[in-house]
Amino acid sequence: MENMEHIVKLKEIAKNHTILFVEDSKALQKQIMKFLSKLFKEVYVASDGQEGLIMYEDKKPDLILTDLTMPKMTGHEMIREIKKINPDAEIIILSAHSDSETLMKSFHIGVSDFIAKPVNAPKMITVFLKVLSNLKRKEYQFLELAGGVGELSKDSSEILKFLYENGTKLDIVNHYKGVPIINSGKIVKIEDDNITLRTTNIQLLAIKEEGFAILDSSLVSEDIKCSLVEIKNDDYEVVLKKEEVFYPDSKQRDEIIVQPHESMKAYILKDAKTRIEVKVLGISRKELFLNMEEDKFIYDKHDVLKLVLILSIDENQKPIEYLNLNLTLFKIDHQDNNSVDMRVLIKEENVKTESTLQKFIFKREAELIEEFKEKFQHS
Repeated sequence: MENMEHIVKLKEIAKNHTILFVEDSKALQKQIMKFLSKLFKEVYVASDGQEGLIMYEDKKPDLILTDLTMPKMTGHEMIREIKKINPDAEIIILSAHSDSETLMKSFHIGVSDFIAKPVNAPKMITVFLKVLSNLKRKEYQFLELAGGVGELSKDSSEILKFLYENGTKLDIVNHYKGVPIINSGKIVKIEDDNITLRTTNIQLLAIKEEGFAILDSSLVSEDIKCSLVEIKNDDYEVVLKKEEVFYPDSKQRDEIIVQPHESMKAYILKDAKTRIEVKVLGISRKELFLNMEEDKFIYDKHDVLKLVLILSIDENQKPIEYLNLNLTLFKIDHQDNNSVDMRVLIKEENVKTESTLQKFIFKREAELIEEFKEKFQHS
């Protein structure tokens, strides 16, 4: 019954949208085309990434469904090019590769969701419904900014009541040392400013660690920040108190900032003979967050810094992998403990540098997820 309701809802949303389907297997093309043509206003088909990119530029579809392993241009290469044209493009990947590195790479370049092969209708319905609902949310936000629709509800009670009455699951968002921990939850009770949700054990642990959670649903524009009231482990439930309603910034997965190992070393090269050790607080592909002693700080905003970033060392504490980076000092924040926090932007557009940092972040994310599980496995 629930599946039939989802199909009806999906047809209603998809009938006004177009989709580009990129797949090199003719047999799979035929199979999925039959499904898509019953839902979407128009379906465009391409047999490789190069053809898909050309068709995207020509047709400007609302949604893209693509394979990853294809001739001429891979799915990842095509996605990067499409994102240059339209950073907000909604893209779903369709692939037999379900390993964590492939998925992380996909999400880091802006993929909306993932459908694993072999494909079945329930999987596709669930993912399409989620992504199209998000697309609908963006359209409403645009119309609201343009003055084309009435003001969306900014009252958390109204938002939660809407989600509760519709039995809609929402995403519960937390972070552990920069790595997002996101699982779905269902509202089981609303009482005054308190809301009770049922979710996974790992999300309960993440909420307990942070002391708060962000509630997000693709069906509404707003997110809700809630503080922790009580965790009911036996029932897999958490009681939260509504604190703040806000419109989230656009989140690009490639901008995730992870906390590095305590042992990570970095040095600012003051001149040919002098280097100053700094602590790395956070790292992403495009920027670093650093801390150094106040009495050694001699820089101004927008200064260019030369930094040696040591990514790994051997048992004798000698560098195995390191990067020489040119950085622009973007933000300075003097701390009470006689130190200075700095946000620095990586200047060079270097493929090797970007690839090395991306590889480090993928690995560090996986380590932090395991660390989180290990830390709370007996909780």
